[in-house]
This record gives sequence, C-alpha cells and structure tokens, in this order.
Amino acid sequence: MAFEVILNQPNRYRVLLECYPEGVFVNLFEMEDSPRPIQDPFQPDLALAKQFCEDRFGIPLDAWVEIPDEEWH
Repeated sequence: MAFEVILNQPNRYRVLLECYPEGVFVNLFEMEDSPRPIQDPFQPDLALAKQFCEDRFGIPLDAWVEIPDEEWH
C-alpha cells in the first residue's frame, strides 16, 4: 500500500509513503521526473509518517491519496 501528495514546490515535487510491515518510508521526490527520492526517512507506522509530513512539510493529515505500490526501486 502507498499514499502520495503532490506538493509541486521547488525541490519538493511529491511525497510518497511506502507501507511495509516493519514501518513506512517517507520518500521525497525533488522533481516530477526524479528517478528516486532525495530523502527517505523511516517512520514506525502510517499515523506517525503522516504526522511527520504534517510537521515537516505542512501536509494536512487528510490530503493523502492511496495509490498502487510503485516499482521504482
């Protein structure tokens, strides 16, 4: 399962949350065509990952859109 928000800001185009049993990777993509994230901090669960993104990037908790898992890595 994955969730994303398109920020479309300088050096912050998109944030992708990748959920795994052990926790959630918070992937920050710099541009629309970035092949991989420029940051990927790990959070213990989805709620904490969303809270991290609200605190760090100002993303409201209800802004996330569920998407299919990506095969970028």
